[in-house]
Amino acid sequence: MAKKISKSKEKKLQRKENLAALGVSQMRLNKANLPTNDHLGPFKPFQKYTRNGLELSIECTHFNNLADSDFDSIFNLLETNMKKEYEASDWGWNEKEKKAELREKNPWFLIARDTTSKVIAFAHFKFDFDEEEEVLYCYEVQVVDEMRSKGVGKFMMQILELIGSTASMKKMMVTVFKHNSRSIHFFKDVLKYTDDETSPRYCDPLEESEYCYEIMSKPLKSRRKDDCGNVKAPAAPKCCQKC
Repeated sequence: MAKKISKSKEKKLQRKENLAALGVSQMRLNKANLPTNDHLGPFKPFQKYTRNGLELSIECTHFNNLADSDFDSIFNLLETNMKKEYEASDWGWNEKEKKAELREKNPWFLIARDTTSKVIAFAHFKFDFDEEEEVLYCYEVQVVDEMRSKGVGKFMMQILELIGSTASMKKMMVTVFKHNSRSIHFFKDVLKYTDDETSPRYCDPLEESEYCYEIMSKPLKSRRKDDCGNVKAPAAPKCCQKC
């Protein structure tokens, strides 16, 4: 009987520990999702991109602070780049639903502008739970066609990794269409993402062929802070035209 009581106590203790950890994780997400956060503030070198003939400014904003004109520019870029990709998948393209997805559940946007303030690239991301892990999930990263192959997309994903690690997220996550070979190359070969354990090939291997997408991820390391609680900004990475 004593052994059974001991096991029962162990289970209760484990449940308490799990609930406590979940509470800490939720507080971490709540903190990261405050609309007033300046996630790009600690990283001054990453607030501009001046390479490969480009001169861009980079900003990060919560949807609550996004101008209507910027939302329209973001959606138009998404539609231009991805409508045909969605139509070629099982998901199809629905303008109303895509606009709703861009707005729902604490969305954040990383935006790149040219010298005329035109939006030429963006990343749509969220701080969220995935299988009880805190993650930064990037739903979209899009660059206007004439600015591609100039390192902009890679630069923006590197910024998201910095933001995610500073917010103590466990990993970066993305979803990619199987038929989009360019995106698969970008994430796997350029950014070194790997298939996540939640991807269909792992969670439903017998029916993997029925899915039109893959889920990829990349672990993040928490960034150290100084005695004042400030994050030391790294130097902006070097990047080539092949990115």
